[in-house]
Amino acid sequence: MNAYLLAGGFSRRMGFDKTLISFNGFPLILYLYRKVSKFFPTFVITKPKKIEIYKRLGIENVIPDSFEDFQTPLVGIYTALNHSGEEFNLILSADLPLLCNQILEFFKNYYPEKGFLGFVPFLGGKYHFNCSLYSKGLIPYIEKSLKRGDLSIKQFLPLFKILEESLLKDFGIFEKCCFNLNTREDLRKLNLQHF
Repeated sequence: MNAYLLAGGFSRRMGFDKTLISFNGFPLILYLYRKVSKFFPTFVITKPKKIEIYKRLGIENVIPDSFEDFQTPLVGIYTALNHSGEEFNLILSADLPLLCNQILEFFKNYYPEKGFLGFVPFLGGKYHFNCSLYSKGLIPYIEKSLKRGDLSIKQFLPLFKILEESLLKDFGIFEKCCFNLNTREDLRKLNLQHF
């Protein structure tokens, strides 16, 4: 199993590149890359113009988005699944500063049940699509979706197994493990809680 950090967004809500925010003494993208690499072969997916920036940080495995003009996790997932030689792959957003070892360990040891193309945590009353396991079998579905301009991953929920909160809590996985850093307000919350 490989892991892919999706860093192809434009950070419009934040107003600056959130993947370069300093976290625990490192740019967030480098912090996450090193953390996830302890568990999986790890790759970063981003826009072509950011590849050299990330390589200068010391991130070896950087690959370009398949579609440069789209901003949707579907493009990153599609790129990852096409790139990987593994059937199942862990897809992570590059804005998960509180990503915990427990969820990485959980997915590392998870045996995907047949009949599902994705395994999605449900924590704090929401689906965490950007912290999920996906099958290469999802590729043709994403292709059709992109062609018709439907960019929402929620459309694929019937194809996914939902990992319920009660199960995840048994493994020490809580909502904060999938905390997305999307806005300046999120950054303020993070500063108050963890600095």
